[in-house]
Amino acid sequence: MLKNIKTYNPLSGYNKVIKKLNNNGIRPTKQRMVLAKLLFEKGKRHVSAEDLYIEVREEDRKISLATVYNTLKQFTKLGIIKEVVVDQNKSLYCNDYKSHYHLYIEDEGKVVDIPIENINLNIPSFPACLKLHNVDVIVRVRTLKDTIKN
Repeated sequence: MLKNIKTYNPLSGYNKVIKKLNNNGIRPTKQRMVLAKLLFEKGKRHVSAEDLYIEVREEDRKISLATVYNTLKQFTKLGIIKEVVVDQNKSLYCNDYKSHYHLYIEDEGKVVDIPIENINLNIPSFPACLKLHNVDVIVRVRTLKDTIKN
């Protein structure tokens, strides 16, 4: 019986999302809370809106795909998650908002995190009127499984 009791952790990803919503005057609706829980309860990951929608359906929740997209966009705008645009028709959402880059394995549709210290960028200096906001790096690779032939 005690196994099912969870201790409140104010540092959990889910609780940080709820706090950020409240701090920005956005009501944590049931839909937002369900999506936040699904996004953050499984650790660091990259998920598409469609895959998150499937998870919602598996939880037997009534949330439309449009609501999933709108909530992901809202969470991105608030800095809760990052949108990783892997091609013009596909975005994945990363729940690790710390600085890092991405390795995209195109033929598997998989994204892997790359720590920032593993890539050396030589970024030029900017005029005084400009400030660096963000650097997105996506390294695209393909597996060799289809190219190796005897």
